[in-house]
Amino acid sequence: MSKNRDIEMARYLAGEMSMNEEIAFLDKSGSDKKRSELKDMEKHWKYFDQNPSAKSWNTGKAWKQLYQRLETEGLLEEGIETPHVGRRMTFLRIAATVLLVLALGVPSLYFGVIRDSSNNQLSHQAIDGVSIVNLPDGSRVYLNKGSEISYQKAFNQHRAIELRGEAFFEVMSDPANPFTVHSGGVRISVLGTSFNVKQVKNTPLVEVYVKTGKVLMSLEKTDQSVTLEPEGFGLADDKQLSNGELEVPNYISWKTKDFKFVDTKLSDVLLELEDSYHVEIQSDALDLSQMRITTSYSGQSIDAILETIATAFGIKVSHEKDGYILTK
Repeated sequence: MSKNRDIEMARYLAGEMSMNEEIAFLDKSGSDKKRSELKDMEKHWKYFDQNPSAKSWNTGKAWKQLYQRLETEGLLEEGIETPHVGRRMTFLRIAATVLLVLALGVPSLYFGVIRDSSNNQLSHQAIDGVSIVNLPDGSRVYLNKGSEISYQKAFNQHRAIELRGEAFFEVMSDPANPFTVHSGGVRISVLGTSFNVKQVKNTPLVEVYVKTGKVLMSLEKTDQSVTLEPEGFGLADDKQLSNGELEVPNYISWKTKDFKFVDTKLSDVLLELEDSYHVEIQSDALDLSQMRITTSYSGQSIDAILETIATAFGIKVSHEKDGYILTK
């Protein structure tokens, strides 16, 4: 890849090209396979771009380091000066992308958030665990691991979201502009409330649980709909809707990290903890058939919870790289 091509790709990934420049750049990308690879690279760069490290950046120092590196690599035109404050962030954005392209290349940029080719769509995906997304209208979304949402950049004018997977929504009230979630052929409409939507993996089922407020749940292909009130639970497939009360006490524990167990099998407790903390807990060396527990936890870490369980049953817990192991 030439230096000019590196810079063009960096500008494309950084979102600094005009529409005409993007079209010209894609036309020069060659075969469909190469365009597909570029789209993959764009997809995973977007995740990196939207999920920066929670560090405090010294932009002056960062610019100096990037300038020196770019100058060494011969990526700067002769006579270029250090950008003034008004231009620095845009230039840093492109320069940082150049360095990432040079350092990693196409196959290595596998991070996980998509930018639509029309440049009007934004998406967020939870890769390693629960991810929090703050929407432009002030609403907040908690994405469970492996889940993804997408929405238009002009979100404040049309509050509509596509969901794949599971998410808990805390919606800001705006009576003039209802908030809508589309998932698996189901539409969930609200004005301002908090609720959970779960597209059940490998099934046509969509579940909705309302924590506060009211939610209108309807099928997109028919006129069927139900209104769910606080603690209400709705279930839908592609043909019918039903509603009732939620009977699973720890349904949104993946988000709240609050648990309540009443005479529950320890094996079921461990499965619940695995799903909520996205860890693996091995207990093959133990006979759990007669072990039951009544307890509750609120906002505790998985380490603290397993330590209390280990103490209660006289067992040992060790933390391994990929999870935890319970032994006698």
